Amino acid sequence: MAGDKSTKAAAWEAEYDTIRELLSHKFGVLRFPKPLETDVREYMHQRAVATLRESYWMVFLLYICSVVLAVQQFAAPWRLRQFPEDFQVTLWLFTATGIAVVLVATCIRFKALDRYHIWYVTAGSVIALISLTIGPSFYIDDSLQQQSSYFMIYVLLIIYGVANLRLLQAAAIGGCSLLASLAILYVTGETKEVSTLMQYGVMANLVGCGNAYVLEIRDRRLFLQSRLLELEKRQLNRLSERMVQLAREDGLTGLANRRHFNDTFMVEWERARRERQSLALIFVDVDHFKAYNDSYGHLEGDRALVAVAATMKPLARRAGDLAARYGGEEFVLLLPNTSSEGANEVAEELLSHVDNRQIPHKASSVGRFLSVSIGVASIVPDVHLAPSQLIDLADAALYAAKESGRHQIVVNDLG
Repeated sequence: MAGDKSTKAAAWEAEYDTIRELLSHKFGVLRFPKPLETDVREYMHQRAVATLRESYWMVFLLYICSVVLAVQQFAAPWRLRQFPEDFQVTLWLFTATGIAVVLVATCIRFKALDRYHIWYVTAGSVIALISLTIGPSFYIDDSLQQQSSYFMIYVLLIIYGVANLRLLQAAAIGGCSLLASLAILYVTGETKEVSTLMQYGVMANLVGCGNAYVLEIRDRRLFLQSRLLELEKRQLNRLSERMVQLAREDGLTGLANRRHFNDTFMVEWERARRERQSLALIFVDVDHFKAYNDSYGHLEGDRALVAVAATMKPLARRAGDLAARYGGEEFVLLLPNTSSEGANEVAEELLSHVDNRQIPHKASSVGRFLSVSIGVASIVPDVHLAPSQLIDLADAALYAAKESGRHQIVVNDLG
């Protein structure tokens, strides 16, 4: 158990130091050590899905507005008469981008498809990017070419921002779309504006990748900060639990301390009174313990107490049972729903186990080994009895055991 706690503490410290070191980087880090990298990718995936789910309607609205602007600007009556082919290009361009928008908007509505988020976003982005990249080359009107090129940059930034892509994903989608667009233009023979198109395409993708980089660094830092807060909270909880444990535990023996025993005793007394059940106490005192300390020293005396405590602890078998150090060399076992006969059996087992340890005690008048005296008492509590009466009975039984020669069990019983 102690080994597990030390291992967990070391793992906590290592992760805490790693996160603090990553947060100290001025320009951010795009690759974390495992398993942080696995966790941060899952975190960014969830954020990307959530962002897209919250804002896909805005993309759809922007698309509708773009269609309206296109009808006003690209397909004006005089242009329609002078450049009818340009109107067909506009229809083709917005049909392709509309397919991309509908694809992503439809898929994002179904949570079952969240695991495929990157695939349908990639498909939609590639369709839109290729369409917007090659579209300007098919316009005859120079002004339409210029406006559609600007529009391409605008839409590209929206795609990169809303999709919340990681840098490598954004670079891969943008680069592949640009290469595919170039290949399509060469196949169709529309190469007259390739150099200008490439300038716009490369610049737009660079700006988009820069945006993706900023978003990824932001998400990674948010992840690290939330993870750091989580670790600190977990550590505070551990410290709080440890403080509670220390407040309830005897520092030497590891048994419950006197305060914890008193609190638990009152709770069990009230429960036994309500349910009309027996409540038993076993008081244990180490025989001639002062003489043992004088003969062997206080360090050995502490070891003897720890040995007796280790013998008692397994005897508190049930959930309500409690083994505690009552004070000095005196111990107590609290046994709810236990008669005097049942408590006496536990006391006999304890006496035997202590004897079996055969701890040498040359100053004892009882025998050659360390021994204990035990007092047992049992009561069925009611409104006419005070809790202190059970303690007094057990204490009186212990006193009787010591007066009768020690190394024995005496039972007091009121029910």
